[in-house]
Amino acid sequence: MANFKQPTYRRVSTIGLLAAVPYLLLSASQSVKLKTVVSWEGSGLREYIVSYQDGRLKEVNERLRERTPGRARQARPRRDGPMWTIARSWREANAGHLGNPGETALDMTGIIQNPLSLWTEYRWVDKVTIYRETATDVETFGAVKAVLEYQLQMPGRVVRATSGGQIRGSAVTWELSADQDEYVLEASSRRLRWGYLLLVIYILGFIAFQITRYAAQAVRNRPRRI
Repeated sequence: MANFKQPTYRRVSTIGLLAAVPYLLLSASQSVKLKTVVSWEGSGLREYIVSYQDGRLKEVNERLRERTPGRARQARPRRDGPMWTIARSWREANAGHLGNPGETALDMTGIIQNPLSLWTEYRWVDKVTIYRETATDVETFGAVKAVLEYQLQMPGRVVRATSGGQIRGSAVTWELSADQDEYVLEASSRRLRWGYLLLVIYILGFIAFQITRYAAQAVRNRPRRI
């Protein structure tokens, strides 16, 4: 894991994924997971997963609806012992309209930009804001105690992430705290171009076959000594 330097790459395509968590949602919850899934073609999924105690459903549900589009899908609350869990998510084929320009983006370097590479490279950045709004001191204290986890699923294998990110294959997880108002989370991944690789293997195999056939034919046509 390493911190990123100032980016110098060319912008290819952008996907903005809005990430804002209010103190009032954190204070009403035991934990909040903010999950982002980025697909290989640039589409995205955003999901809030909130765990809370009995009696907090109305408050949690209200805060979730404030942070998600009206078309978002909400799963039925599930009970696990004394705790309840609720999830609300939405998907965009082109999610660039969800975030603020300059704060959230996905940059892709594909076959057009780098035709000789066997890899498609992804570089992702997301600004997470934790804002106080009208939270009281007691609610602020409750927000600080809550667990805030940011989960990212990238195409291919993650090769770099900002400090604190736990990398596991194509996933990165950050444990965040309401003590800090803003986080800028970044990650890079690489995905093998299987179709491109198979095409290269086919072309090389065809060339090798033609050379072998030509050599064999030349041997057969060589004049024999009497």
